[in-house]
Amino acid sequence: MRKQGKKMLQTNLDVTSIKPNDSMAEEMTEKEFRMYIIKMIREANEEMKEQMQALNDEMKEQMQALIDRTNRQLKEQIQEAKDHFNKELEILKKNQTEILDMKETINQIKNSIESISNRIEHLEDRTSDIEDKIFNLENKAEQTEKMVRNHEQNLQELWDIMKRPNLRIIGIEEGLEKQAKGMNNLFNEIISENFPNLKNEMENQVQEAYRTPNTQNYNRPTPRHIIMKIPNIQNKDRILKAVREKNQITFRGKPIRISADFSIQTLKARRSWNNIFQALKENGCQPRILYPAKLTFKFDDEIKSFHDKQKLKEFTKRKPALQNILNNIFHEEEMKNKEANQQREELS
Repeated sequence: MRKQGKKMLQTNLDVTSIKPNDSMAEEMTEKEFRMYIIKMIREANEEMKEQMQALNDEMKEQMQALIDRTNRQLKEQIQEAKDHFNKELEILKKNQTEILDMKETINQIKNSIESISNRIEHLEDRTSDIEDKIFNLENKAEQTEKMVRNHEQNLQELWDIMKRPNLRIIGIEEGLEKQAKGMNNLFNEIISENFPNLKNEMENQVQEAYRTPNTQNYNRPTPRHIIMKIPNIQNKDRILKAVREKNQITFRGKPIRISADFSIQTLKARRSWNNIFQALKENGCQPRILYPAKLTFKFDDEIKSFHDKQKLKEFTKRKPALQNILNNIFHEEEMKNKEANQQREELS
């Protein structure tokens, strides 16, 4: 019914001609005015619809543009995320490959470590065996060294025993024994010149005589020593005592020296006392070197004797007065020994 009424009203409005002026409005009937108002409302509604439609279309366009822009951004973000994911995936693949390589390397290292551990164990076993052998060799070497020292000492003692009857005469020019017509006459001449009171007892006391070394070195500035063997050891000792008592021994007016004949080792041992001997002599301790290389001296009204320096050094620690005499000598010798050891280490 409403639809039919609206259609009829529409028809009437369309048929009726309405002028938009005041005189026309005054002339309109109430019915025409209502129809005019309805038409105006209708036109306003149509205009509003058109505006709403235009606004709706504009909003749709804006929404579509927004959707399109959002879609593009989303696609771009998705593409970036996809690219990033692909890169990360590639990195993970590479890392996985590297991890696998690392695992393989670690396994190889473990195998190598196991192999090395086995070798180390084997080497430790061998080292232990070698250490045992070295220990045994060191013991044998030590025993051998002791035997060598004992043999050397025995040889030195034997050599000193063989040389004990000998006198060593130093400083007689080469060829003078020929002028004296033999070593016997040369020896008698020395005794006559220096010990007239022993002349009758010492004549023809030379059993054997020779120069040492056997061959003459013409580049050597000093003459060779003369070794004279005296069969009577007591007479030899009497001569050495007379030599000590007389400060200067001469032969045909030229100074010479007479000493006991010793092995090289004994001579080194006797010479090692030289500095100590001189210091003790300067301080009135009356030192002497007894056969073969023992130092004796007088201290605190007693005769002290020592075979080696270490025992003497220990003794001086208990005697401040003696320590004052020998302390500098011991210190100098220690410094020399340190320097010699350092040089040997550098050479080795």
